[in-house]
Formats: sequence, structure tokens, C-alpha cells
Amino acid sequence: MKSKLLKGLSAIVLIGLLLTACGGGAPAATEAPAGEATSAPAEATEAPATSGGTLTLGIPVEPETLDPGDAVYVQEQFILMNLFDSLLSISPDGELHPGLATTWEPNAEYSEFTFTLREDVTFHDGTPFNAEAVKASFDHINSDAVLESGGKSLLTDHSYVETVVVDDYTVTVKFGASYPLFLRDAARQWLSISSPAALEQYGSDYGRNPVGTGPFKFVQWDAQSQIVIERNPDYNWGPEFASHQGPALLDQVVFRILPEAATRLTAFETGEIQIAGEPPALDAASLVDAGTASLENFAQPGIPAILMINSAKAPTDNVNVRKAMILAVNQEELAQTAFQELGLPAYNVVSPTTWAYDEGAANLYRYNPEEAARLLEEAGWVDSDGDGVREKDGETLTIDWPDNPAWSEAFNELIIGYLSDVGFNVQYRSMDDGAAYEELLAGNYTLVYMYWTRPDPSPLRYLFHSENNNGGGAWSNFTYADLDNALADADTNTDEAARKQDYVTAQNIIMENALAIPMFTVNTSYLTAPSVQGFTFDLEGYPFLYDMSVSQ
Repeated sequence: MKSKLLKGLSAIVLIGLLLTACGGGAPAATEAPAGEATSAPAEATEAPATSGGTLTLGIPVEPETLDPGDAVYVQEQFILMNLFDSLLSISPDGELHPGLATTWEPNAEYSEFTFTLREDVTFHDGTPFNAEAVKASFDHINSDAVLESGGKSLLTDHSYVETVVVDDYTVTVKFGASYPLFLRDAARQWLSISSPAALEQYGSDYGRNPVGTGPFKFVQWDAQSQIVIERNPDYNWGPEFASHQGPALLDQVVFRILPEAATRLTAFETGEIQIAGEPPALDAASLVDAGTASLENFAQPGIPAILMINSAKAPTDNVNVRKAMILAVNQEELAQTAFQELGLPAYNVVSPTTWAYDEGAANLYRYNPEEAARLLEEAGWVDSDGDGVREKDGETLTIDWPDNPAWSEAFNELIIGYLSDVGFNVQYRSMDDGAAYEELLAGNYTLVYMYWTRPDPSPLRYLFHSENNNGGGAWSNFTYADLDNALADADTNTDEAARKQDYVTAQNIIMENALAIPMFTVNTSYLTAPSVQGFTFDLEGYPFLYDMSVSQ
């Protein structure tokens, strides 16, 4: 299912969206680097990176809004990160750095955070950035005008209280509970800072008229066609880890909205675009081999592509049945199908590029259809009539899978084949997002596709804590006090080593109880022309346009 299914929920989960649109396209307290970028460089004439010029990118999905406070989806974050700044920034190696704030200080409980702000910053509309702007932005995110968004979930899920203006350039953000991750979340696009004047001027239309402090200014948005941004010439507060300071190198960036991969490839080959997001793998490989392009790849951190298993509904209320389902799935083949040689199989509910990933939990299962068959027989499921489907007490071994197959038909067919081979009767029901979501809320499902890009394992709480059972996002509907405690402790623990152990404990409980089928890490890939210079990824796998240029 596509991510729209969960826009009305308290946390933002990216379900089955076009692989590219979730930050990857079929194919991320100091944390380790979240992802690994690989590049196959084109053999291009060495040309110096220069300031100026226009960079045109082909993207597969049009944003719904450019209001960071109301944004939900990954395709929005890529553009927002260029228009807006946040209080803090995070380097690709996971270190916190100043953003719009120069210093920051949490209280002992990590429930209040005081920021000292830059005094030399103006918004794109010429109005000054100050503490009142931070308060106005956070008030907007937390207002009734924003029903659900990534930023609102970050605030409300942690008992947000208020933002207090201490003086013109000092502000304190208060929560009703410990929130150690807030400093890292304060660097995310969802909590970036908007112009108070623009928020008031445009009201509900602000999402089409965004005004931030970022390295680029919004110019125009032609629906279903393109979004244009241009260099902010006054920008001199860029992140200290960037390769340069001052204004961005590019004059202009055009995001061309090209939903079809073949169309993006054609536009790239004809020179209409210099970067193609999520190109067809085989065609991209041929261009790289010919020396006319480079392929940049990033294995996203967070939760890999998984199929959550409903443990509250027969036959998957039996742990051996759930284990058999995991053992029946060939993760290497799935990863190869998704991303060719760039794909990484997943054997755990946390991506291997993510801080606190546990290798022990990942080693519990490997593709073994023979062992899957043995476990099913042990659970009493046998194929007594030789039709390929196992039975028990007059019932067939049937699992129910309502889904929107918009992008995933090839993977769905593989999964159905794996499970059928060991005796499951897979009732796959193709339907639109809304209908599929209603089936989930009604409990009429066995499997739910899910992934979540984040440089931290923290989405595990939303996905597997019993407080979110029965339609709240924990689609496995599993209740176990030790798991709940580990996930709750990880969310509030201020000690890094203890927090890591909480996540290790949670991963092992989830996998030992077979609550999800890991499939593959979600990769983001970009085909780049030889003229593109300075291509790098940020921590979550977005191209870092601020340092990018085109050779003339």
C-alpha cells in the first residue's frame, strides 16, 4: 500500500509507495554512519566545478505540499531541505552541528531544550529570523490547521508543551516527557523554520508559497510538471560540514515530475535532465558501462522492506507458522529482483546500515523451505490430498493479503510463490489504498507491507509496541511486556549504551517471535550526467544540492 494510507495516523510510516518516492526506489547520543554510498564514475573530461547554471532532476512523485509543518512524505523532504533550515544539522557521519541555532542545552531530564540562535539570518521574504519565528513555526506545526504531519507526530508523540521565547535570540522548547532524540529530530525537515509573515499571509495556501531561510528560494510550482527553486544570494549560514560556505553554487534547480521510469531515462539520455531518480536498473547499468553516466546508490537506514505478520489471527497466531513463513522467503532473490547487484537482503527488522543494528537477531533465519515445511508439519499442517495446500482440522492453511500492488507486482509474485511452495494458500487481494486500509482496521489481513526511512531504530516503537495494536500501526498485534518495556526505554533513555541494548533486546524479541518477514533494504539511486559535480548524500539518502554544481 502507498503511504497515503497512514496520513491520518499519529506516526508517519511509508507503506509500499513507489520505491523511489520513499527515499529509495526499489531500494539512513552520536550515531554511526547510516548508509553506504557507492558510485560507478563515468569517464568524463575533467572539468572544474563552477558556480552557476541550472540543474534539472527527474523525480517520480509530485509533492503534496511544501509546507514543512504539514509535510508527510519523503518526496517532500528532498525539496524542503533546500528551501528551509532547521535549528540543527546533521553531517553524513551522524554528528550534530549548528543550524539556525549556534548552541543548544538540554535539561537533565531531556524534556526542555534551550537554543541560542543566529543573529544574521533573514527569510527569503526579507523578514528577520529570531526566537519569535521558531515559536511561530512550532505553534503552526502543533496547530489545528495541521491535522497530521511528520513534524506534528514528532511533537505530539512526545507530549509537546510549548515553545518559550526567552529573548530575541534564545528559545526553549518544552516537552512533558523525556525526549532524548529531540536534538536529532530538531535537524529534520519536518521541524524546519518558516517565515511567520508568510504563514500569516498565505494561510492554508502556504504549502504552495513556502518561505524559509535555506540555500534556495521557491520560484514556481507547475502542477504535474515541475517545481523551480533558485539560489538564495544572501545565504551565508550553511552547515559547517559542507565543502563550501556562502550561497549555493547552482543558480537554479528544476525538479521535473516524471512518474514513469522510462520517461526519466529518455529525458536523461536526451540531456533534458542531468539527474534521474530511480532509473531502470538494467538501462542505468548500460549507460554506466558506456561511460556516459554515473550511478549513485544509498542503502537507506531505518526499517527495511518487511511484511508484518498478524499474530492475532489464525493460522499465524502460531509462532511456528510465522517462523515457517520467514524461512520460506528467499531474501537474496528479492533484493536482486529489486535492485540488481545493488540490493542488500534484509534478515532483521532493522536495516544493517542503521545504528544499533543487531547481527544476532539477523542470524536467526535464512532461506530454508525444508525447515519451513518441517515446522508446519510440527504445527499440524499437512497436505493430505496432494493438492499443494496444507490442511488441519478441515481448514486450509490460508493467509489473507490485501494490498495495492501499484509498484510491487514482481515482489508480490515472488512472495506468493515462496509461500505457496511450502503449502500456504495465499489469498492476495488487489485493491486501492482506501479499501486496503479499511481491511487492516477491520483485522481482515495476515500480511502488511511496511518500511520506514530513519537514521535510528526508533520507528520500532510505533510498529511493534502493543500500545499501537488494533489499527494503531503495530499490525503484528503482539503483546509482550519485555518488548514493550525495551521499546519504551529506548525512546527515553539518555544513555547511549543502554539505549542500544534496548534496541538489541527489541530486535531479538521481534525476530524470535517471528512478527515480520524481512525482505530487503530500501535503496535510493540516482543516475547522474558527467557534468554533475560534487554529488553526495545526506544522512537519510537525499542528494545534497547545496554543494552540487554543473561543469560548464
